[in-house]
Amino acid sequence: MLNHKTAQLLISGGDDRLALNENGVNKYGCSPTPDDEILAFSSSTASPISGQNFAIANNLRIRLEQANFSEQIHTHEIMRQKAEWLELLGFSTDTQLIFSPSGTDLHCLVSKHVANNTLIIMVEGNETGSGVAAALNRGQDVEVVAISLRFANGLPRSISDIDDEVATQVQKGIEQNQNVLLILADQSKTGMIAPSPKCAMKLKNQHKTRLNVLVDACQFRLSRTTLNAYLKQNFMVALTGSKFLAAPSFSAMLILPPPIKFLLESEKINFGLLLRMEMALYEYRAFCALTDAQISAVIRNFANTVQNYLSASVHFEPLETPVLNRDGLVKNTEWDSLPTIFPFLLLRDKRPLSQTETLAIYQQLPLQNPRCQIGQPVICGNEKSALRLCLSAPMIVQAAQSERNHQICIEKAMRVLKTLEAVLQNSDR
Repeated sequence: MLNHKTAQLLISGGDDRLALNENGVNKYGCSPTPDDEILAFSSSTASPISGQNFAIANNLRIRLEQANFSEQIHTHEIMRQKAEWLELLGFSTDTQLIFSPSGTDLHCLVSKHVANNTLIIMVEGNETGSGVAAALNRGQDVEVVAISLRFANGLPRSISDIDDEVATQVQKGIEQNQNVLLILADQSKTGMIAPSPKCAMKLKNQHKTRLNVLVDACQFRLSRTTLNAYLKQNFMVALTGSKFLAAPSFSAMLILPPPIKFLLESEKINFGLLLRMEMALYEYRAFCALTDAQISAVIRNFANTVQNYLSASVHFEPLETPVLNRDGLVKNTEWDSLPTIFPFLLLRDKRPLSQTETLAIYQQLPLQNPRCQIGQPVICGNEKSALRLCLSAPMIVQAAQSERNHQICIEKAMRVLKTLEAVLQNSDR
């Protein structure tokens, strides 16, 4: 039983994925109390809480407690948070921002508001969220079509083929007199963008009010320039604080461009969500203080080192992933055109491990010395799955402070990969 009030609050207001097992961690292997010792490069899935971040949540919990957790203090704090999010993101004040426990909940909220008799076209669940398609399918008058991003051998399909399939499905829906919701992934679990923004913009221009576009940016690996460009296209955007920003799981928000408004009842009181969003806001505030040049320098150096190591090791095979491309949406190339998710296969005798074998290796990492955590396995073809080493916003902020910090970040990543190699070798024996 948790004896810290803040920890208890942090696991409230979500679903059973936040429940703690006998080891005191949730489904994602994370505790609601600080864990600064684990080498965590798992931000594509979930990240452990830092001591500094826990202190931020604790300070807010104390303020809430002093106000007896009243509805008034909840309203005051949520309005404060939203105002700062809008300012940091550079959005106009008439942009609607809706907090929600999870990205899955946001997708369901959008599907309920766009229209009845709706065709939803989205990226397959293994590259976005496994529960999203199932949750959307429970809606009335909703048909869900999933688009594959990879072939059975794990190689990525060409973006032109994906765009053509999306356009064909949209046209079918329009001809059948359905309203269409197109969900554009930016980025998927393995760091892909699909369909292309150019394709989504063209389809939106063709079909106007018959087509709505939701950008699944739940990884939050986008610059403010890119986010604002999506809003200018009247695309809705879903974000979470629990991936790139490394705040606890179940901290999500939906951003609606000014022409779109959802009529909602007053937001449900959820103090756990309020604490988790406070931590995400803290991390994003620190990240926004960096220049694009600082961020890009850290990412490039980290990416070069990690990709070279993965390519040279007999135990790993980098998973082929297309270059991040938002042609037609943004002109300037900023940090978010660089990869921060590095997926790879585990090899034994030059052959990829099966999904079952990969999962077994993955589950041993938190038990090693040093304890390690990386992104959960992602299915990427017949009987194969990829692990992911990820760079998060807090890591970039820390690394940008000094050359020594930058080197420490890279050294920790190398220790994780070497630990993973050791686990593989022991399993071979």
